[in-house]
Amino acid sequence: EPTPEMLRGRRDYRNERIFTIDPTTAKDLDDALHIKSLPDGRVEIGVHIADVSTFVTPDTHVDNEAERRSTTVYLVDRTVPMLP
Repeated sequence: EPTPEMLRGRRDYRNERIFTIDPTTAKDLDDALHIKSLPDGRVEIGVHIADVSTFVTPDTHVDNEAERRSTTVYLVDRTVPMLP
């Protein structure tokens, strides 16, 4: 359960129906969407991307290596993750 400190500065979408857009072969489920009809007839589409920075301590080996890698690279035969 998230603490109030963890929620500070973030929107709470726990009461929305959110579904992953990652494939069934994914090792991590970190990309998702929600779709909601609004009272005025418009549709809200929310894009949710995991914020791993919450769990990475600045200026550690993991932080420095992730900064060096910049992003996860997906190749045909393997994946090189951003986080070591």
